Amino acid sequence: MNLTEKLQAAYNQLRLAKRVLIVAHTSPDADALASVGAMIEVARFLKLNIYAYADKKPEGVYGFIPNEALVFSKEPEDLRQFDVILILDCGSISRTGLEARLRALLKAESEGRIVERPYLIEFDHHPLQEAYADLEIRLSDKASTTEIIYHFLKENNLEITKELANCILIGLMTDTGHFLHANSSKEAITVSSEMLLRGASLPKIIDHTVNNKSFVSLKVWGRALENMHFNAETGLISSGLTASELIDLLGPEMAVSLDLFGDIVSFLSTLADVKVALLLREEGDRIKGSLRTNGEEVDVAAIARDFGGGGHKKAAGFSLAGRLSRTATGWKVIKR
Repeated sequence: MNLTEKLQAAYNQLRLAKRVLIVAHTSPDADALASVGAMIEVARFLKLNIYAYADKKPEGVYGFIPNEALVFSKEPEDLRQFDVILILDCGSISRTGLEARLRALLKAESEGRIVERPYLIEFDHHPLQEAYADLEIRLSDKASTTEIIYHFLKENNLEITKELANCILIGLMTDTGHFLHANSSKEAITVSSEMLLRGASLPKIIDHTVNNKSFVSLKVWGRALENMHFNAETGLISSGLTASELIDLLGPEMAVSLDLFGDIVSFLSTLADVKVALLLREEGDRIKGSLRTNGEEVDVAAIARDFGGGGHKKAAGFSLAGRLSRTATGWKVIKR
């Protein structure tokens, strides 16, 4: 199928469904939640019974995104109750928070132990890691998953309401670093302009993203800058934030936009003579790593894949078990 056929097939699957599960990636960012918010609007138009799920959704952070309050961190009890599972912005099946259960469904079907299962649809703008969905709509040249949803709406002649326009613009603005990153394509800016004409509120989005810097987030910025180390030979700048530091700065709830860490590593990548920026942070018993580059000679997605992660050529991430240790030459991950 070509792209138009895929987008129309996705709509037909939703239109014929009764119960739909909408899934965003674990620890969702603004693009993931805005994508879910947009598809909740579509489901509302189709009068579908839906459940929206995102593992480890930050509470009290993204309330400005339409339908954010309808996204829950509690797993649905039975996946087989759904006709369609719509997976958004996950990058890989491991990022769904439902990997073991989804794989069990696929295996049970292949072994003939179940007659039917939910139809899996994936919308994503990350490079392919593993094909698992029945219908995969993966456009790695798009700036955000909400940009893919824009094309889904257009191809199926669905009205882009003010709520949908806000969702699409939020995803585009945050995933392009407010149009400062290299993925700020001509098309991304054109779509954003159209969303403004359709009623998206730029001042509101700016107030909740650019201008909504809290005192504690500034403290995190300060600690990250204090902890950075630059290797002039390799052009790698790195910084680390331990769990104890983050709890001390943010409190035990650590309610903060995950875009904060993306903003920090993106800023580090713009410094003079830097080829690659790396930000490491402890989260529970795992290390979350974010990689950025502004050059063409390094593919940070390839680096991330070596650690079980992935992403784009200029922006990627990974997660691995361990704890951080600061050394004289930078940061080291100690495996548990």
